[in-house]
Amino acid sequence: MKLFKKQQLNERQKINRTIGATLIYFLIFQISALVMMVVLKKYAGFSNGLLHRSGLPYLVAIALGFLFVMIISSKKDWRQYVQPGQQKMKLKIFISLLLVLMTGQIVASLLGQLLEVIFRLFGLSVLQQLETATQHSQSWSMLLYAALLGPLMEELVFRGVVLRRFSQVNYRLAIIASAYLFGLYHTNFVQSPFAFLIGLVLGYTALTYGIFWSLALHIFNNFILGDFMYFILQSLPPLVASEISGAILMLGGIAGLVVLLYFRPQIQRWMDLHQMPSPVLRNFFTNKLLITVTLAVVVLASLSLSTV
Repeated sequence: MKLFKKQQLNERQKINRTIGATLIYFLIFQISALVMMVVLKKYAGFSNGLLHRSGLPYLVAIALGFLFVMIISSKKDWRQYVQPGQQKMKLKIFISLLLVLMTGQIVASLLGQLLEVIFRLFGLSVLQQLETATQHSQSWSMLLYAALLGPLMEELVFRGVVLRRFSQVNYRLAIIASAYLFGLYHTNFVQSPFAFLIGLVLGYTALTYGIFWSLALHIFNNFILGDFMYFILQSLPPLVASEISGAILMLGGIAGLVVLLYFRPQIQRWMDLHQMPSPVLRNFFTNKLLITVTLAVVVLASLSLSTV
């Protein structure tokens, strides 16, 4: 079974099948991770705390998710997933993209604070979701998942399968749609906006420079700005460590904003070169399956809101 068979598919069919493929992957991942948690707790004696720290359920979920990608992908598909970009990556560009990722973190942090204010009007809070989104790996298996294999699988699915399929319709749609689905499946009101923002950067990077470089950026974000920074600063008093990490992100975020302003002419040229007719984006966001999945994810994310 291949995602796009030999017959020609129209735009709506391509969109529908690609969304459907991501939904199946999401269900495989979530269900297999849940089943593995039950197995580890019942037959391996894992406590709730140990399960919370362990990355084993997610490693199993990644393996089954990878099997699904193998089933739906042809040899031609794999060549497209890993094909080199249109341009050669340069150190200056890579550093610039890293800084833009940090700008995304600042923007997402502000959005998270705004969401907290809004939800508190209804007696709810997103602080628990914020804690989930920012927690650090507490075991080697979780570090392996969060820092390496998780980003690798997410790049394969969202910058491989999704991005390349949607690029057959429109390049700009490919970046927006892959970023939207990437954010959506994080099922977290705080984390999803950030995932969408960095998904835009990763999508552009994969199309322009190749998936290897989007993976490198993804790993840098998860590992260097996450667990590695935490490891380096953990010997310091918590308040000092928090101030240092905050200052690093703030300076990087401001530098990323400067980068965006500096490269604004190039960004505009890229936008002019890759026009997107309005019906293309409308066809994506009005897709019945996407609307259904979005509503289901909103409900799922709402279940983890805490009360105040």
